[in-house]
Amino acid sequence: MTAAHCVAGFGSSAYYSDWQFVPAAYDDQAPYGVWNILAAYVATSYLDGSDSCVAQGITCANDVAVLALSPDAGTYPGDSVGWLSYGWNGQGFTGNGLALVSQLGYPVSHDKGLRMQQTDSQAFVDADLSNNTVVGGRQTGGSSGGPLLVNLGPIAELSESIEVGDEALRNMVVGVVSWGYVDKAIKQQGASPFTTDNIVSLVNEACMDFPVACAKKP
Repeated sequence: MTAAHCVAGFGSSAYYSDWQFVPAAYDDQAPYGVWNILAAYVATSYLDGSDSCVAQGITCANDVAVLALSPDAGTYPGDSVGWLSYGWNGQGFTGNGLALVSQLGYPVSHDKGLRMQQTDSQAFVDADLSNNTVVGGRQTGGSSGGPLLVNLGPIAELSESIEVGDEALRNMVVGVVSWGYVDKAIKQQGASPFTTDNIVSLVNEACMDFPVACAKKP
């Protein structure tokens, strides 16, 4: 999963090309290999420019994309590094549209964009920004497409009986970074909401084309 603007031009009905996925890239190292992309999936409204956006192609309702990776001898990165779950239609958020998220990305402002950064922040849904999820942090350009995750990491073993809440899936992606403010003094970025109409539809389309890959999902 990544941002649509990373793989296609808004309103252009055209995709970019020659993408690669390098899990856990660090400087010039590719510890889990380099993976080529077979196909990309983007919402029609983003491709034809009809998407609901605050500005032309910026802060949109559907700036999300799904990439299908080419397997290596029948294996995928997740076979080595594990798999993430994902949620949509507000899953992982409170009824007031709040969530504690971990943002992962490669902003060029940090280590020249060559090392993954993690930012933990409270996130909120802003109805005036195409229902985008807004997060705090100092990541900048280059972090687009990076995931926003809830419950990142292993779940603690409870030593007392407490109410842990609903929808407590771990390592669940609830959005991918789409935009940030040009003014670097404003430490906020945003992500299009994951919904049935975008992320679920795109994943289903990819799974129809590449059922073997989707059989790998946990």
